[in-house]
Amino acid sequence: MKNREKKGIFDARTLGGYIKQKYKEEYRTEISPIRLQKALYFLFAFWGGMVRKSKNNPEYVESDLSEQNEILFYNDIKAWAYGPVIPDVYKKEKKLEEFYSEKEDIFNGNTFLRETIDSILRDLFEIADFKLVSISYEDKSWQDNYDSEEIYHNTTIEKESIIQEYAKRKCI
Repeated sequence: MKNREKKGIFDARTLGGYIKQKYKEEYRTEISPIRLQKALYFLFAFWGGMVRKSKNNPEYVESDLSEQNEILFYNDIKAWAYGPVIPDVYKKEKKLEEFYSEKEDIFNGNTFLRETIDSILRDLFEIADFKLVSISYEDKSWQDNYDSEEIYHNTTIEKESIIQEYAKRKCI
């Protein structure tokens, strides 16, 4: 992994472990791989867009987020057939507990980050798996990087394009 890419708040596998645990606590069952992937993607997009929007328009936001890192996790996001996917999480999905322990505070005391993630997850957990896929298909950052003619759908979606797209949205 290149140094410039390791500047996110989390390793997506740690955040994925957190998401799996939250889902299991809420629904008493395992989260599906599709729901896990879309939860990670939308968390990345919503967080990055919200922080960027705050930095670009500080006079219009309730909370100053200028000190927050807009890159939620450093792992690659790829344009796959069922929408954006984080391959590092996909490959380790059955073993994410190796990366996350309930005993540690992965948020390092950042209650705003934790509350924001938990709030977004509550909303995402209510949406059906393939509806999440359908919503992700609407994102220009996925559309610009997905080619149905490719044999292997493995094009990296630039994080900057996701953050820019979500920062421009009226509602995040």
